[in-house]
Amino acid sequence: MEKTIGKISAFQFFVMLFLSRMLTTVTYVSSYTKDIRLSDMLVQPIFRITIGIAIMVPVYLLYKKYSDKNVLDLARERSTKLSKILSIIYILTFFYFTVVTIARLDLFAGTVVFPETDVDYMLIFVIIFCCYGAALGFEALGRSSVLSAVLVIPAIIFILAALVSKIDLLNLTPVFYNGVMPVVKTAIDSVGQTVEYAIIAIALPRVNGKVKKGFFFWLIAQTLIMAIMFFFATTVMGNYAGTQLFPFHTLASLAEFAMFDRLDAIFTGVWIMCAFIKAALLIWLQADILKKEFPKLKTTQILVFIGVLAIISNLIIAGGIQRFNIIDSSIIKIIVTGITAFLIPLIILIVCRKGRGKKCDEHQ
Repeated sequence: MEKTIGKISAFQFFVMLFLSRMLTTVTYVSSYTKDIRLSDMLVQPIFRITIGIAIMVPVYLLYKKYSDKNVLDLARERSTKLSKILSIIYILTFFYFTVVTIARLDLFAGTVVFPETDVDYMLIFVIIFCCYGAALGFEALGRSSVLSAVLVIPAIIFILAALVSKIDLLNLTPVFYNGVMPVVKTAIDSVGQTVEYAIIAIALPRVNGKVKKGFFFWLIAQTLIMAIMFFFATTVMGNYAGTQLFPFHTLASLAEFAMFDRLDAIFTGVWIMCAFIKAALLIWLQADILKKEFPKLKTTQILVFIGVLAIISNLIIAGGIQRFNIIDSSIIKIIVTGITAFLIPLIILIVCRKGRGKKCDEHQ
């Protein structure tokens, strides 16, 4: 009988990925879509879902045949050297997205929440807290995600409901105003920002339940919420949304309910919970991969190493939007996500199917 120790349910896993991807949505920076109008973001999900399904085909085919192993496990059966090389690629990818996540928190806190205060050293405590979350393990993160979702989802609904009276459909502009290709490019950029595809490639064997159903639920849910939020940003703020560094935070500040004139504090709470889940998950993945490649190392030692490296990296980046823009590159994200979510699984799939990696089938 297959052991289920250390596994979480498909529901917990995809809720965790939903919150992780939600962070990217709520911290959307207007410069990401400078080549298109906000109304185009309402049709962009069509392309985004199509690309998202296509990029996961190799992972799905691998999981269908080798449900108890991820791409690194299969690579390890083929070649120890190959598995170490691929492990380094995944660790660097997850570390890169960890740094970007924390750097965006620094930018958000330093420009919106505490604009007159130096918050750079707050990053030290944030990273320590996220490392502690990673130390609790995959199962604990899964349970925490469900509890966080109970707070995050109603909060988003509440904020949007408070904005209904401010909707002005005249702010909508014709879609594809600058053509179709800029919208397709933006969809590709959006997929590149979705490191969760790479997370699925590594963590899927640690998940029980209806994974296929959970994936489509996650893909549709996170794409739908993005479209809804862009609809509100466009119809409530119009062209003004494009002038804001964090337009969704500005949108939340316009929401009113009864005696509450601004609901941006609730939005900030949503941001923080999602940021913790995402950063802790990414750090856990790095530690888990390193532990498998170097079993003699203790998990605590690995987490301390990752934490110190993340602190140093973020302190170098912190304090300037120019440095943030350099590290937060759409091109880099597209490349690393494409490699880790699609190219590597595709290569492993081909190797196993051609029989050059006969060890891939030893478990059957």
